[in-house]
Amino acid sequence: MPNPNQPHITGTAINYLHICTRKLWFYQNHLEMEHTSEYVDLGQLLHEESYSREKRREWMIADLVQIDFVDKHGILHDIKSGPAMETAHIMQLCYYLYLLKQRGVSNRKGVINYPRQRQTTEVELTQEREIELEMAIEKVSEIAALPTPPHAEYMKICKSCSYQELCWS
Repeated sequence: MPNPNQPHITGTAINYLHICTRKLWFYQNHLEMEHTSEYVDLGQLLHEESYSREKRREWMIADLVQIDFVDKHGILHDIKSGPAMETAHIMQLCYYLYLLKQRGVSNRKGVINYPRQRQTTEVELTQEREIELEMAIEKVSEIAALPTPPHAEYMKICKSCSYQELCWS
């Protein structure tokens, strides 16, 4: 059941906040470009083929986030293609844990899986991260409410971003 007092903020929005505020603005204002990206397609393929033996896959929380899978110990797992944007990945998974906590589920740990690198990163929802998330939720709302997108700042990741043409043409 959606909380009417909480804005519609997805895990993707929390992720984008930590990558690029311009990308976040486009996404929150329904200018979605992921369907045009081969990198997104490759990530989807990686997601579908990795950990296929896990029984509890793709859980939705309040139509805001999709958990990739929950292992037999009840630990949340999020599958990512690589650790280049690990801070964004950590905050996204913490947001999942935060939403579960709001709904009475006390799981405070998760794992980010990087199957191509055969790496994992353990994540814990701490009080500090909860405060950081509450500030992030406010920031996402502020950015989404701007009349125009924030100024584009070129970064190395721009060359693989699905919004590249929109920002730089």
